[in-house]
Amino acid sequence: MKRSPLNQGAAHASALAGAAPEDYVVVDELGDFTYYPSKTAMLEDLEYVEEAASILDRAGNNFHLTLEEGRKLTLGSSFGRVEFTWLRQTWISDRRREPQAHRLLRLYPTTLDALLAGIFETLSLELASGATGSPWVLDVAGEETHCATLREVDGLLARMDHLERIAVRDPFGHDYRPIRHATHRLHAPGAGAIYYVEIEPQSEEAQQRPEESEHLP
Repeated sequence: MKRSPLNQGAAHASALAGAAPEDYVVVDELGDFTYYPSKTAMLEDLEYVEEAASILDRAGNNFHLTLEEGRKLTLGSSFGRVEFTWLRQTWISDRRREPQAHRLLRLYPTTLDALLAGIFETLSLELASGATGSPWVLDVAGEETHCATLREVDGLLARMDHLERIAVRDPFGHDYRPIRHATHRLHAPGAGAIYYVEIEPQSEEAQQRPEESEHLP
């Protein structure tokens, strides 16, 4: 992949704006997940057919790349919905491989639809670079602060020594408990990467809460 500037977050906020997006997620040959806000952006970034092990739309339709006349990459026809177990394990492995790049720790989904929604939402939130239709909400001891992006949330929390009384809600309505992971015990109290561990919903839906030890480096 060429990793164009578009893929670095410039247009990812479109998925949060309210309109039904025609976006895609590509799982490459190494098991890495990349979000694209459009088919055009995806085809401009990919370079060869075997690069994409799986291309997914929000409904879970599974596509591969093909070559048309002139050896130009195009999106082939769907060959069915993606398999849940494979997608879930590949997603978990990708998150664990580079934990500091993936700090939103959602509850483990138990259905394919929930998994797909979580993948598209999480990648959009991690890469969004501007304000969207709904803000992030920080609750600090009962006082709310609104932020436009995850990066802005990170900046506010980085200035706080203690995170125990803080709750965070993302633009999709998921609630998290921020946890600071210090890489060295001698670091200052406010040092270290901040991870966001989703809080079990009050309705106690049939989802499994992730163990922090399985996610944090």
